[in-house]
Amino acid sequence: GIVLVVLLVGCTQPPAEKAQDVCEASCSCLDAGAPPSTLDTCIDEQCLPQLPPVTDECLDCVFAHDQVCTDLYAQCTDLCLPVDQTPLAGGM
Repeated sequence: GIVLVVLLVGCTQPPAEKAQDVCEASCSCLDAGAPPSTLDTCIDEQCLPQLPPVTDECLDCVFAHDQVCTDLYAQCTDLCLPVDQTPLAGGM
């Protein structure tokens, strides 16, 4: 997986792809054993609609911490979900 991360971070990704990557990591953490259909619902209906444009800093953080969910949320939430957003019930 490390080679893939280096390749992905080294390339310029389109905004939609960045958002998809961030949401996949986030939703995988929320329900680790979920079937793919549940994961897709989380990504498409819960994460993507509320995610602001993904910065390179957010994406780099997600790639660096996506193996440990507590680290992902602790390190990346502020980078990926700026504080000026209205908090969402049950969100990150």
